[in-house]
Amino acid sequence: MLWFAYFLAMVNATIIGLSFLFVKIAVSNVSPIDTLCFRFVTALIFCVVYMKVMKIPFRIELRRLFPLLLLTLFYPLGFFTFQAYGLLYTNSAEAGILTATAPVITAICAAIFIGEKTNLLQFLSILISITGVMLISIMKGINFDASNIAGVVLILLSCFMSAGYTITNRVLIRSFTAMEITLVIMIVGSVFFTVFSAAIHLADGTIVTIFRPFGNRHFTMAILYLGIFSSMLTTIFSSLILKRLRAAELVVFLNFSTIVAIIAGYVFMRETIYSYHLIAAALIIIGVLGTNLFAKKEITS
Repeated sequence: MLWFAYFLAMVNATIIGLSFLFVKIAVSNVSPIDTLCFRFVTALIFCVVYMKVMKIPFRIELRRLFPLLLLTLFYPLGFFTFQAYGLLYTNSAEAGILTATAPVITAICAAIFIGEKTNLLQFLSILISITGVMLISIMKGINFDASNIAGVVLILLSCFMSAGYTITNRVLIRSFTAMEITLVIMIVGSVFFTVFSAAIHLADGTIVTIFRPFGNRHFTMAILYLGIFSSMLTTIFSSLILKRLRAAELVVFLNFSTIVAIIAGYVFMRETIYSYHLIAAALIIIGVLGTNLFAKKEITS
């Protein structure tokens, strides 16, 4: 079933790559926090409905719930909070370069905390993939200076949160099902970002207008995509993938999302594709293939 893990990793990266387009639509209507609130509430609703229709039981004793709550501190709470506020102080190019370091951070943390070793050829492949992402960001223009140091720190913290989530998920998937992990993440994300959003609207006196953006069908479609596909499905897929692939091997696959985002921008937003996009795409593909081809696979049940 190793091929299925690779297939899911590609689907996962494609969903995430397309999500950038829908995030742009959503945040043009509401704040990032409102977007997170709506996407996780939507994801939770569909997750519960799916489990009811498929008659999937959810029975977790309170004493076994603690590890899952620890997981939610990394994702969605830590990751999205640091990312949302980090983007306030950095532009997309700077954030792209910083986020590209996630596979290296994940590989190092996985080696330290759960003993997953990355060999030299794998590490070089990860660097090649990162170079592709960085090339795109550099060509967009970057300007790191003292004024945006807060943004740099916050984006890097979001990368560490991503690494923590991937590594913890890799361990927990041996004791919990993918649906159990997903449901707890959706519940915590829904509660946290709903309270956060409501507090902001109450302070601003705009609580009565919170659902007004749903009058825009494009916004509604964006939230449905972000909730069902980019939140619920990607969480399920990540857990299933981590049954077969090591943490760094999954995270480097996510660099494919950059290629998907470029293609989506060209097809739907009429954005121009330059020669450096093609060079970067080649580097990303070579890096992802190398990371996984040079891996010594383990057999898991």
